[in-house]
Amino acid sequence: MSEQATPLQPTEPVRWVTATVLAALAERHLVAGTEFTAPQLASWVEPPLSTEQRVHASSRLCALGFLRHRMEVLGDDRVDVYALTPDGQEAVEAAAAGQVRKSGPKGSRKPNVPAADAFSTRLWNLMRIRKMLTPAEGAELLGNAGDDDFERRRATARKCLRRWANAGALQESVRRIGAGGQSNGDKRYVLIKDSALPPNWHQATKPLRKGTKAAGGATA
Repeated sequence: MSEQATPLQPTEPVRWVTATVLAALAERHLVAGTEFTAPQLASWVEPPLSTEQRVHASSRLCALGFLRHRMEVLGDDRVDVYALTPDGQEAVEAAAAGQVRKSGPKGSRKPNVPAADAFSTRLWNLMRIRKMLTPAEGAELLGNAGDDDFERRRATARKCLRRWANAGALQESVRRIGAGGQSNGDKRYVLIKDSALPPNWHQATKPLRKGTKAAGGATA
């Protein structure tokens, strides 16, 4: 039987449970078309979510168009299978950058505060300490012991840094550094606008590069 969502109590806002699911998908770097089952999702988010919260969140994400749902028969069992949509991938990428979309393609609302242990939060805190960072440096310094998934961390770091540059918090270098072999290298990012939380990357559309003029006529 397909999972049925039950109403959440007022102390369990939908925005929190959906944000938790999006963050879990972001941690696994899922892309559009990727499928996963309800038991897999349960293993990723329970805890902190309860089964009822997880089911409600997945139903809400389907309603928003972020997930597609189908039933699959495995032996004598029927399993809920979900697939990430292109809009869902955008929401997952936003979660990886510390922002969470809580509405469908027609609009967006104020983002949630990112979790303290989210990769984007740790990357932003590292940037605040070092003042200058490349995606490769962030991926290397924030890797966990025994975790060899360097390239995925690097790709996530690149997206975060680029979006923070788009928001005007970082200055992006024109040239790449560290190129060699099959790598094109990385751009270097410099902190120019500090804040306690990662910036909202929807605030601007173009990153500030060295040698360009910032607002007021000053040269960066």
